[in-house]
Amino acid sequence: MHKIRYDSPQMTPKQHRRRGQLIALLIFLVALYTLPRYWCGRQAAALWSDRPAAIEPLARGVSAWVGGGVHDSDFHTGSALFNAEWTFGSYFMAGMGLTQLVLRMPATHGRYLPIIDKCVDKLLHNSTRMFDTNAWKEDAMRSLKGDKGHAAYLGDLNLLLGLYRQVNRDNARFNNHNRRISRALARRLEESDIGLIETYPGQVYPVDNAAVIGSLALFDRAEGSARHRKLLARWGEHTRHRYVHKDSGLLYQAVDASTGEPRDKPRASGTALAAYFLSFSHPALSAQLFAALKESVGTSFLGFGLVREYPSSVKGGKGDIDSGPVVFGLSFSGTGFAIAAARIHGDRGLFADLYSTAYLMGAPFQEEGRRNFVAGGPLGNAILLAMITAGPGGYTK
Repeated sequence: MHKIRYDSPQMTPKQHRRRGQLIALLIFLVALYTLPRYWCGRQAAALWSDRPAAIEPLARGVSAWVGGGVHDSDFHTGSALFNAEWTFGSYFMAGMGLTQLVLRMPATHGRYLPIIDKCVDKLLHNSTRMFDTNAWKEDAMRSLKGDKGHAAYLGDLNLLLGLYRQVNRDNARFNNHNRRISRALARRLEESDIGLIETYPGQVYPVDNAAVIGSLALFDRAEGSARHRKLLARWGEHTRHRYVHKDSGLLYQAVDASTGEPRDKPRASGTALAAYFLSFSHPALSAQLFAALKESVGTSFLGFGLVREYPSSVKGGKGDIDSGPVVFGLSFSGTGFAIAAARIHGDRGLFADLYSTAYLMGAPFQEEGRRNFVAGGPLGNAILLAMITAGPGGYTK
């Protein structure tokens, strides 16, 4: 039997070149899609698994910032108020991150508790809360029997005080502050016609109130009581029905102090941070906000996880001090804060994608066992530590 021979026409040199170019382009595109994402996200699995070698360099870097002192002059926002807010935020997020780290890794308790103590002491110092005092023309800690809101300062401080009691129950001074602030915040919420209290005169932000309500849940847990159970339940239902945008599922960024009507659009930066705060008090609402973030504003580019600041159902806007720069609609703060929500609600893949973005944008370097994200400064590094160490409900049941 004769074999049939099939002869294919010979490729011309030009066709060979074109095929080689196509193969090279394909290899380039595959490398572009995989290598940067792989390099920036190579530690994500170790962070997810709480490996000390992955987490502690950042914790030591944040501790160094705290130990050296954070000052308003470290920031250049163009506003004295915002510079002071960022100083406050640096100590708050550092305290949250280090406390969560101790809860995840109890062996680090002795190493980081003195740094956490310093964070709380700094937050309680007159100079650190001067930005709030100037805005209200009264001191938040000396006017706890009054009716002014002070939601951001007192809410954030009280959240850290409540979480702190899970790692040290014997600091009587901090415990007393936690009781006094919780009593004042609960009363103010109960007396509010809109179920929210002001951050500054005439300015109401649901995300700041999420910190307030989260702090009351942590207080009840520390006290072993259900003192605020009804308030927590009522607040959750009220917020879900009134302050969550129906189409996108995102939280309104700001509302009217008198009527509760929206004064800003639903936005990712406030929603993502609120999902973190509400994990301490309303895990179901936190999960709802996280799902909305993924569905309404979640996106990716070359494998890097990203969050848009505004949902497609509303007209977008510019960035501000809360969102950071909004570039092509993308939210720097929303992307960073969403790391905590992914961690809390068990989305390992999204956690890795978002951390890769934070790594790429943060430009980290490591020396002497400390990791510092250069682009983040003291606030960015503290936020990242708090986000990657976040856990469901503050870890205790």
